[in-house]
Amino acid sequence: MVMRPLWSLLLWEDAVPRPVVQVFIAVERDAQPSKTCQVFLSCWAPNISEITYSWRRETTMDFGMEPHSLFTDGQVLSISLGPGDRDVAYSCIVSNPVSWDLATVTPWDSCHHEAAPGKASYKDVLLVVVPVSLLLMLVTLFSAWHWCPCSGKKKKDVRADRVGPETENPLVQDLP
Repeated sequence: MVMRPLWSLLLWEDAVPRPVVQVFIAVERDAQPSKTCQVFLSCWAPNISEITYSWRRETTMDFGMEPHSLFTDGQVLSISLGPGDRDVAYSCIVSNPVSWDLATVTPWDSCHHEAAPGKASYKDVLLVVVPVSLLLMLVTLFSAWHWCPCSGKKKKDVRADRVGPETENPLVQDLP
């Protein structure tokens, strides 16, 4: 019988996995000052319970943490970002008595920015390309239906009903 220490088994079972961080952007533009972005960072560690969530602002020069709110036992962080926060990253730290891990995001990258002059966003392109493509497909289908014989019968040749000058024989004349 092989004996293993119980603590090493618990260490393996209780190791904290790397957390997953999702960035959600609030879209209420009227309530926010211009050029700001209200962000919700959600942190989640898969397949584990009994862990602690905490957040850390990653920056070289920290002049104080901007106003923020924590929800759901620290799993969700609400922050307001401005243009000066473009390079600021946030780390979600998950821990238990045995181990810890973290995931870092730069939330400003997810904020909605106006397209630069002369450049269109992919949504603007889709709003034009999709309807135009559908219209062209409908025109093509209608044209194919209109100009092609649908019943399988060939169209009657109108020229076959007319008697052309080449079928009349001038040598044959009516005799009295």
